[in-house]
Amino acid sequence: MKSLGTVAVLLASLAFSGPAMTQETAEPTDPVRTATIQEMQIAGSYVYLRVDESGEEVWLATTPGFIKGISYGDVVEFQAEVEMQEFHSKGLDRTFESIWFISRIRVKSEEAAEEVSQ
Repeated sequence: MKSLGTVAVLLASLAFSGPAMTQETAEPTDPVRTATIQEMQIAGSYVYLRVDESGEEVWLATTPGFIKGISYGDVVEFQAEVEMQEFHSKGLDRTFESIWFISRIRVKSEEAAEEVSQ
């Protein structure tokens, strides 16, 4: 089982390192990904997001400060930075088979979102 303290340190270091997320500044190992928000749950100091990425269910976790302006149904861009498998959330009392901890997420522009939905 992974420690939330370890995850918090990882998110903090990711949040304060490097430039803001853009397609040009994304590292090749961390490509910008696009998905649609299906569910949002707040538990403790984390927000858990279930997203649909090209028909596949993916879980993301971040801190509330990173999701300002994001709501259900939004098409978002993010970088999946740290994957944890068999991660147990005490706040939700559930274990995620796979969950990505992220520090960068934003609503995709309207024109780009229309392209994704077509």
